[in-house]
Amino acid sequence: MAQKLFNTQLYRPKDFKGLIADNHFYELYQQKPQLLDKAIQQIYQTNLQGSMVNFVNRFPSMEVELENGFYQWMLKGQEDKNVPLVDIIELADGTSAVTGDVLGAQRQRIQLVFDEPMFERTNVIKGETDDYHFLVKEVHETDGRYAYECELLNDDLAVSFVVGTDVSVGDRFSKFYDLVPGTLSYEGAEPYFTSPFKMQNRLSMCRMQYKVPGSSIEKGQNEPLEFPFMYRGQTESVWINYIDLVVMYQAEEMMARAALYGKKNWTVDSGYLNTDDVNGFEIGAGSGFFEQIAPANRHMYNTFDLDYLMEVALDMSIGKIGRGDRHLHIITGERGAIEIHKQIQSKANGDSIYSNVTNGSGAYGAGAANNTGAINPMSFGYQFVEYNYYNGIKLTVEIADFMDDDVYFPKRHPEGAGIAESHRMIVMGFGESAEIHKVRPKGRDDMYAYIAGLRDPFTAGGKGKTSPKMVSSPIDGYEVHSAKFGGLVMKDPTKVLDFQLNVNQ
Repeated sequence: MAQKLFNTQLYRPKDFKGLIADNHFYELYQQKPQLLDKAIQQIYQTNLQGSMVNFVNRFPSMEVELENGFYQWMLKGQEDKNVPLVDIIELADGTSAVTGDVLGAQRQRIQLVFDEPMFERTNVIKGETDDYHFLVKEVHETDGRYAYECELLNDDLAVSFVVGTDVSVGDRFSKFYDLVPGTLSYEGAEPYFTSPFKMQNRLSMCRMQYKVPGSSIEKGQNEPLEFPFMYRGQTESVWINYIDLVVMYQAEEMMARAALYGKKNWTVDSGYLNTDDVNGFEIGAGSGFFEQIAPANRHMYNTFDLDYLMEVALDMSIGKIGRGDRHLHIITGERGAIEIHKQIQSKANGDSIYSNVTNGSGAYGAGAANNTGAINPMSFGYQFVEYNYYNGIKLTVEIADFMDDDVYFPKRHPEGAGIAESHRMIVMGFGESAEIHKVRPKGRDDMYAYIAGLRDPFTAGGKGKTSPKMVSSPIDGYEVHSAKFGGLVMKDPTKVLDFQLNVNQ
């Protein structure tokens, strides 16, 4: 039984689900003394409900052929890449170099070992410093590793490098350029390619159903209820209409939660890991918005650092996004928006230009004269919602109300600052280059059907008329079923950042 919420509450609310019969109406809507408000209103809501649905609906729609199968798309990385060095071999004795070894003088040949066949003869390769260029002379493959016999390329035979200081295992090397003899050259660098790779997801299917006794059809019509329900700003006095209203919204919200937070249940070979206990068929679940974000773009934080977030965004932008297109949206809850404001404020407080501007116009203003006798009442306050960073990066803060829903996200901030999900920050933008779409089956609308019994509100004769009708059930009532297919696809998962509070700190 639900708990009383307020001291002035007369009786406890009752939680119920499934079939609502006459006895429920007598219990829920029995005659009472005069009510000050003739509509049942939900408390602690209005703003949160619908927020997740609205967030999903912001994305454009696309259709796929299969409602119960996989859809796929292709991505391709850039051809230019670097690979990590896994070993340095001294050719003189065939052993791995150790930290402190001095190598390379007098054109001493060494082997740089990698896990990928990235380079070939005539290539000039370099690591993380431009001080040392290596000319590849020979290529050897052993046990899946590739050893490139190299010599230093410079104008001084005395030049050497120190292992662990100048060149280290783990340094990332790239193919920089190519050199061949100017006379009777016989070979050159081969082109290099990066093959595309396949991405995959599927739709999720959500269903709802409910039964209504025939005696409930007239509730609110010929048999008026004591007071109506208010739901999402709509007032409804007819019980069966209210059921339809609630089911419609709840179905939309379930689909939205699956689209955003859904977890896939299929393996790399497209096998499903859940089956139905009744019919034995596989249950397929699509990967939701948050699960699709690239693992490298997920960051856990104990203390939020705006500068770190912007540096990550800058790294994603340089060489990839034009400086005029670096407009980011950060989607967060109310607590996250406050945290961002505080960090921008701390930067602005030390800026004399900002102080001069706000002292003249912006932070100060006329206040309401609620304090009787106050002379020249004033107000003060502001909240930062935008931040301009280096090289054209602009951050705009948007509050997503569903991130403040403590029903579905009850985990609290370790220090009591609201719920943890309210501190989560999703960075989107880059000209919507992530290509996020709502996905639905081609030509398929949401399904809505009923099973007619002796009485139903949909067909002739359904309200006690004398004209006969065909029924699908002998029950005095009817049953409604609805189904939705849907999900979200993030075509480029590298274009979204996820900063999540570490609740285990």
